[in-house]
Amino acid sequence: MGVISEDVKKVTGTSYGRRKYYIALAIIMLTNIVISFSLMFMYQKSLRNQINQRMLDIVNTAAYQLNGDELEKLTADDVETEEYQRALAVLRAFQKNIQLEYIYGINPEPDGSFTFTIDPDEEDPGEFGEPIVSTDALKLAASGIASVDQVPYEDDWGRFYSAYAPIYDSEGNVAGIVAVDFNAEWYEKQLNSSFAVSAILIMIAMTVSVILLREKGHHDQIKLVNRMAYIDPLTKVKSKQAYAENAKKIDESLVNGDAPEFGVIVFDLNGLKLINDTYGHEAGDKFIKDGSKIICRHYAHSPVYRIGGDEFVVILTGADYKNRIELLRSFEKMIEENQKNGDIVIASGMDIYNDDYDSDFTAVFNRADQKMYIRKRFLKEIAKE
Repeated sequence: MGVISEDVKKVTGTSYGRRKYYIALAIIMLTNIVISFSLMFMYQKSLRNQINQRMLDIVNTAAYQLNGDELEKLTADDVETEEYQRALAVLRAFQKNIQLEYIYGINPEPDGSFTFTIDPDEEDPGEFGEPIVSTDALKLAASGIASVDQVPYEDDWGRFYSAYAPIYDSEGNVAGIVAVDFNAEWYEKQLNSSFAVSAILIMIAMTVSVILLREKGHHDQIKLVNRMAYIDPLTKVKSKQAYAENAKKIDESLVNGDAPEFGVIVFDLNGLKLINDTYGHEAGDKFIKDGSKIICRHYAHSPVYRIGGDEFVVILTGADYKNRIELLRSFEKMIEENQKNGDIVIASGMDIYNDDYDSDFTAVFNRADQKMYIRKRFLKEIAKE
């Protein structure tokens, strides 16, 4: 009993007080366990969302670089044509530069089935016209919505989770689909790693509960747990969980008809993978923190969220919303100077809520995200000059 019993005597001076202390301690420890398990599921969900978003980033970027008008006309006999080789070169560049296991084109057939079109794999490519396993995510991509498999599927090449993005022709119709396969064992290993983190969180929570009961009380404990959930530990800006909740509140206010004017800016740091591969993840973490500081200094009056490894979002309201054009122009000018000087380069894309056609926050985000990718390509192009 030792130290605890002495502390109880100091606090209560009676056996009744001792019982109250242990009951309070048990309640707080139980609360911490519940909160820790909640954090575990939140962390796992956040991790799944981050992996899925990265998968979508790859296929969306690949889809933007393919010509839908050319792609929808290709047949198995067009292998030697310039159009076929141009599309093949795009997919092969992604496969090699991003070290993808499989990336390939898919054709949605009139009967609802799917077949291979272009497969850059040099060892065992899918043949043009060969059937492909249909999944719910693939069907969504055929309808025009980029998506990721929520459950794995199995084919002749292995067991995978895949991401799919539609390729559009000049008329805005889905002309084809780009798919990227991720090994299911790797994907599930990333998710399962969250359980080890959760075990640490539970031990920390139980230890903190005793300390807080003795020193600051239950109220401060809840504040600490909230900070863990809503502050990004690396950059100290708001977390992806905080971002999701704010987006939800905005959606609720839109339904109620009392939403304020707002805009969304999406940011993406250029070159993180190269830094991680060349100098290590410690240098990559410093790169992320330095990029975060640049965004925070420029948008000092708006909340900044880290929603992915190198991805940030700012939700513009008030003065920053009114001055959004000038702020973005000065930010872009600064970034272009950074690129010339070899400093941190950040791609950005902005859009604002329009009550004539926007039904939710996501619609505004998606437009800003698309503009960010356009800006990212522009920055890469001027870097070559």
